[in-house]
Amino acid sequence: MNTLPCAASQPANRRVLATLKDGYWDRTEVIELPDGSRRVRKQSKGAAFGPWGVRSLRREIRYLTSLPENVRSLFPPVLAAWEGKSSDEAQAGYEMPFYPDHEDAGKPAKRGELTQREIDAFQDVLSEAVLERLHEPMEAEESLAAHMTSVVEEAWAELEKDSALAALIHAESIDLNGEPVRGPRAAFECIRRNTEVLASLDAAPSVRLHGDFFLENILWRRHEGAPAENVPRLILIDPVSVAGVMCGPPVFDLVKYVSYATGELPALRSEWLEAGGTTSGYHYRIRWEDAGLQPFLTLDWHSRFQRAFEAQHGLVDRRHYQLIDGYFSAAMAVNTSGLQRLARLLKATCEFNAVLSPAERSPGPEYGDGM
Repeated sequence: MNTLPCAASQPANRRVLATLKDGYWDRTEVIELPDGSRRVRKQSKGAAFGPWGVRSLRREIRYLTSLPENVRSLFPPVLAAWEGKSSDEAQAGYEMPFYPDHEDAGKPAKRGELTQREIDAFQDVLSEAVLERLHEPMEAEESLAAHMTSVVEEAWAELEKDSALAALIHAESIDLNGEPVRGPRAAFECIRRNTEVLASLDAAPSVRLHGDFFLENILWRRHEGAPAENVPRLILIDPVSVAGVMCGPPVFDLVKYVSYATGELPALRSEWLEAGGTTSGYHYRIRWEDAGLQPFLTLDWHSRFQRAFEAQHGLVDRRHYQLIDGYFSAAMAVNTSGLQRLARLLKATCEFNAVLSPAERSPGPEYGDGM
C-alpha cells in the first residue's frame, strides 16, 4: 500500500494560480511551486464550515494513501499531505498532480458539447474503472445504518436552529405537492422503527466505494491520444462521502452519480427549482424546462452506466436507493442555505416517504408506538 505520513502543517512557498472549486467545507486550487511546476491543492476551510468537513478530508487522505496497487492508478497520487492545527481551527489538506489535458466531466455535460457516442464511450470506460476495479468486496468498518441514522439526526439538530425550518422538521405530517405525507423527521423515524430497510442495507454486500461519486469528481480527457506522461484518460478524484463513508453497498455510489447525470443535482445547486410553503402546505419541483437543464435531457449520461451497474451488482433495491438519496439530501441541506436548503430538505422528505408504504406515509394516533 502507498502510505504517506502527514506533516503537521501544509508546505510553504506555494503560489495560488487559480481556484478550481470553492466547496462547502474545502477549497481546491492550482498552485505553483518554487521550481515553476504546478500541482492541485485541496485543503479544509476549518471546523466552522460544516460538522463533517475536516473529518471527511482526513479520511480522504487516508483513503488515497492506502489504496492497493490494482486500484491506485484510478486516482491521482498524493504528493504531500498534512493534518494539524492552525490557530484555533482543525486543518487537513493534500497536494496532487495538475492534469492540464483533463477537465471534470460535469463541464462538458453542462455545456452539452459532446456527442452521444462520446458520452457512451465515457460511460464504458467509467464502468470498467468503477464496477470492475474500484468496487472490490470490502468489509464495512461500521454499520452504514448506524452511520446514516447518526448523520440524519445531526442534520435535524443543525437544521432546526433555522426557525424557518423548525416547524417543517417537527411536523408529524404535512401536505407536499398536494399529497399528505409524514414530515421529514417523522418519516425517517418511521423507517427506523417500523421497517427493516436499514437492517437490510447493512446485510447487503459491501464494496470499496468512491463515496462522493458524480461527474464533477471524474476527470476526463476528451481525446484518446495519450500525452507524453501516459496519464490515464479517466481519473477519479475527491473520494469519500459528505460524512465519511468509504465502503458499503454499491448502490451508495449509483445514487449520487445518477442524481448529477440526470440534471437533478445541478438544478439544486443552481436553484433551477421551485420550493416553498408553510405547515399548511409545501411545494417542491425541479424546473426541467429551464435552459440550463436541457443538455441533461437531450443527452444521456447515465443509462449505459446504470445498465452496466445492474449487470455487475444486480437489480437495485429501490428502497435502499431512496433511503440513501434522502440521507444525501438531509446532510447537504446542512451545508447550504436559503432556497437550496429548503429544497434539499423537502427532497429528503420526498425520498424518506417514498421508502414507506402508502399506508405508512399518513401518520395516525399510533405514531411513535409502532405500527
